[in-house]
Amino acid sequence: MSLFITPAELVGMNEQELRALYGRLLSDLKRSGQSRFITSDVQVSLQNVQQALACLAQRPRPPQGPRF
Repeated sequence: MSLFITPAELVGMNEQELRALYGRLLSDLKRSGQSRFITSDVQVSLQNVQQALACLAQRPRPPQGPRF
């Protein structure tokens, strides 16, 4: 994978999609330990995904109706 992911690309993604992307980036980081250029792109992308997840966590969730 090893591509740079900007915050603008993460807009509109839900929590599940962001967590899946985070996992793919982590595995990519583990696989490409030999290249610093690729690793820095992945690390910045990981930070962007973490920030997007933090923003999602801060948003108030709409109230759910009673469950029967």
